[in-house]
Amino acid sequence: MSIKYCDYTNGDDDTGDGTSGNPYKTIQKSDNGLSGGDEIRVAKSPASSDLTGTVGFTKKSGAVTGSGTSFTTELAIGDFIKGGDGNWYEVITITNDTSMSLYKVYPGATESGVSSQKLGITSTGEAPSTTTKVQQLDVSGSSTESMLKVSGGWDLSTETQDGQTYFRQMHGTFATRNGYGLYAHNYSYIEIERLHFLRYRYGLHFYNCHDNKITGTLCASCYSYGLYLSTGYNFTFTDCVSSSNNSYGLYLSGASHNIITDLIAHSNETYGLYLSSSRNNLITSPSTNCGYIGIHLAGSNNNVFNSPGSNNNIAGVMMVYSNNNVFNSPTFNDNPYGFYIDKGSNNIANNYNSTGTLGADVNVLSGKNFGEFPSLKCQHFRAVGANKCFYEYGTTERDTADARSTQCLKYDPSSGAYYISQSFFFKADSGVAQTLSAYIKKSSAFNGDVQAAIYFLGEKITGWTAVTPSADDTYEQGNITASAGDITEDGVIELRIKVRGSAGDVFVDDLETA
Repeated sequence: MSIKYCDYTNGDDDTGDGTSGNPYKTIQKSDNGLSGGDEIRVAKSPASSDLTGTVGFTKKSGAVTGSGTSFTTELAIGDFIKGGDGNWYEVITITNDTSMSLYKVYPGATESGVSSQKLGITSTGEAPSTTTKVQQLDVSGSSTESMLKVSGGWDLSTETQDGQTYFRQMHGTFATRNGYGLYAHNYSYIEIERLHFLRYRYGLHFYNCHDNKITGTLCASCYSYGLYLSTGYNFTFTDCVSSSNNSYGLYLSGASHNIITDLIAHSNETYGLYLSSSRNNLITSPSTNCGYIGIHLAGSNNNVFNSPGSNNNIAGVMMVYSNNNVFNSPTFNDNPYGFYIDKGSNNIANNYNSTGTLGADVNVLSGKNFGEFPSLKCQHFRAVGANKCFYEYGTTERDTADARSTQCLKYDPSSGAYYISQSFFFKADSGVAQTLSAYIKKSSAFNGDVQAAIYFLGEKITGWTAVTPSADDTYEQGNITASAGDITEDGVIELRIKVRGSAGDVFVDDLETA
């Protein structure tokens, strides 16, 4: 194992040799000649210092008030202070000793009497352009068992890891946030811990990399995004914070099979967590509060979200052209919209819960003609036992009030032109004809039609048959038969019943096969 040390403040890339007594300046210089199993150890930042007095924060506000504080002498714009929630926030203006404001709104609970601190940082000076690579990685590890490790928080005088490293860019023009904090292109099997990036244009940037492990990283107050992964796979992001960025918290583009656990992405101006053309990612316990959109999926499929929390945004989740995503136990409080769906199908929400929804728990945009199948299927929607499907033109849900037996399926269509459809499945025997039936009722206000067809192995084997009841508020049995020749092997046949109409409801109960 080879170990190299670097110290951005006191090191030198020209005269250093990478030892703790004569460190390099940058990570890039330190990685020369290293490979899997080796480690770059980065000098820790100065310790944080206590602020005089106590401070108060207001949820969804940038205003900070002090009691017995000395803001004008103890702080400067661009410093970071600790909130009552334990996270760090940039100071953008200082009015007087007891009044200042943050770069973005505070996402924690409103509270006063907080004993706060000023963050100790390692200055990387002024990045001259938006594309300046302040630090970068130029080598890979060897495998998941033999990774190149880059770790912050080292006391070089004792060669012990007892702190953290917070890199901060500060431009001569205060509002300018330039450069990549740490950049990697085509490098993999890298493990990063205790390294943080503040006030860059891009915090931590990976492009065309795989099998990297990021633990406990803070990226905050960046102009564009905090954490960025493009065309990457098999990453793990654990206990990362990417908050108060001007655009994105964590941005995934063309990224697949990544594991993201306990991400905090609060107060990002546009999106907390953004997935573009990304699939098969497992995301557990993300918290994306107080931004514009908490979680955004664009052309992203087959992702699983466990216990996502997305509160005080315009929408908890927004999906565009995104299908087959699963949300287990989502909590979306105080958003105008819980789910906001613009073209998508077969997404699932299990144990959906929310409070304070101002507009709609689920809003599916109409006028897109994206299909007759559900955009979102909800099990245990708000209350246990409330199961609903949301379509572009209507909803279906389990119902007991109008059931023929103990419960039925209620169709509530909203278009006379476009159907909403549900599928029901039955055992099929090769070469055996099968008649499927259902009891169907329409309300007196219903003004549309009901159709049924049978599918086998994904192919329609009957024509669409009208099964609209002739009388109102009375169950009538509708039948449709699949011929023996169309059932070519043992398996499952599918009965699809679809409904359209601009008023009224349809109820389906007691399905049978013969």
